[in-house]
Amino acid sequence: TLDDGTVPVVLSSFTATISSENFVNLTWVSQSETAMSGYFIYRSQTDLLSEAQLISPMIPAANSSTQQIYTFTDDELTANGVYYYWLQSVDLDGSDAFHGPVAAYFNAHGEYSAPEIPLATELKAVYPNPFNPTVFIPYSLASSADVSFRIYNTRGQSVRDFAPGKQAPGNYSISWDGTDNNGQNLPTGVYYIRMAAGNQVFQRKAALIK
Repeated sequence: TLDDGTVPVVLSSFTATISSENFVNLTWVSQSETAMSGYFIYRSQTDLLSEAQLISPMIPAANSSTQQIYTFTDDELTANGVYYYWLQSVDLDGSDAFHGPVAAYFNAHGEYSAPEIPLATELKAVYPNPFNPTVFIPYSLASSADVSFRIYNTRGQSVRDFAPGKQAPGNYSISWDGTDNNGQNLPTGVYYIRMAAGNQVFQRKAALIK
């Protein structure tokens, strides 16, 4: 747990998405950084941090008081399955903290005889549903578009945002771990996942059950 004093890093998001090249892109956004050394990425095929392996070099921190966006691409996957990722933040004094896991479902090239053609811009059925604690949110783009997600509770309050940004045509997926924008666990209930792709808006419903 972090002390109540100055927090070395304030993260607003840590996400995993499948890129159009069929790599896993890991993205994290820091709102501020103080006396940070940098970041490492760990990967496992279970949700146990104790079984995770380091897969990245040190990614230096900007140590900025303004928002910073970092990305790391995992291009070493070959076997189908769910992969879990953790972000380790390391301070200059050697102390560290782990964030995650986030998860991505990887399908190796060539598993299916034919891809889905043509691509449609759509938000597909989320799974598992109900979920606890992670839900996968697959979607596809027929053309390049700016993509963003906002998740609402049943009272219409926005609880979590994801902003993959500009993406090329292809199939994608992000995962959500049932936490809000502050990293707090959300209660059992129904949540509405709204995707905006360009000027199109899509919505799906997911039930978080603990």
